[in-house]
Amino acid sequence: MGVPLDNGLGTPSGPASERELVLRLTKAYSPRLTPAQFFSHVTAARLHGIPIPLRLLTNQLLDVSVAAPSRAVRARGVRGHKHAVRREEVVRVEGLPVSSPIRVWLELAPLLTVEELISAGDYLLWWRRPLATADLLQASVHASIGRRGLARLTEALPLLSERSDSPPESAIRYRIARAGLPMPVVNENLYDSEGRFLAKPDLAFPEYFMAIDYEGDHHRTDIVQWRKDLARVPRLEDAGWHSTRVSAEDLRDSREFLARLSRRLVARGWTG
Repeated sequence: MGVPLDNGLGTPSGPASERELVLRLTKAYSPRLTPAQFFSHVTAARLHGIPIPLRLLTNQLLDVSVAAPSRAVRARGVRGHKHAVRREEVVRVEGLPVSSPIRVWLELAPLLTVEELISAGDYLLWWRRPLATADLLQASVHASIGRRGLARLTEALPLLSERSDSPPESAIRYRIARAGLPMPVVNENLYDSEGRFLAKPDLAFPEYFMAIDYEGDHHRTDIVQWRKDLARVPRLEDAGWHSTRVSAEDLRDSREFLARLSRRLVARGWTG
């Protein structure tokens, strides 16, 4: 978690400077909030640390929502919104009124691709620090008839995972699914035939003895991680597994990676 990405997404927790900036901006504006107003959309995502594309961080407009029937805020430096809102959909972050994590996911649907919604949704479900449950996300989507972006939310929902540790892992998993390949398991321990631990890859196809890992820059710059990587691959290969390493370049253009993955799956028994 928190590794700088090269695929256009923010980090799961967000750089410290980014979070400090949005906190300064929101706290400076907060005395102007009425009891019916709260921070939402991109601003709320930044406050919660939800990964969002870098393209949404190019300006410092604050998203301020108000409960209907009040009028949307119109002020310099503010993007105003008006919604029907339930009390439980507004929470406190650093003392600030903010859209709840689930509500933020719904609010971002018109702004994100399905892949980006999956990265954000995986972050909400992440098992180490869940901000939502799959059941609550499903209920919220089903209750969102007529909401902009509903089709994207509906497509993303069944593809979410609580085991994904980073947006690149989420993106790779989605692209595998979109290509019609079998769905991999996410961050599960692998063992050899005698029960000895082999590795815990980002993604794996146990039926076909194939493992996939995303190699961010920290795999190159962190000597401990680098040594672990060097030791892991021979263990997998000795046990009959094939290990595939995916880079930011594969995320920029996944066609070659997906074609290669398809060929290897077929070679190991996948029939499509």
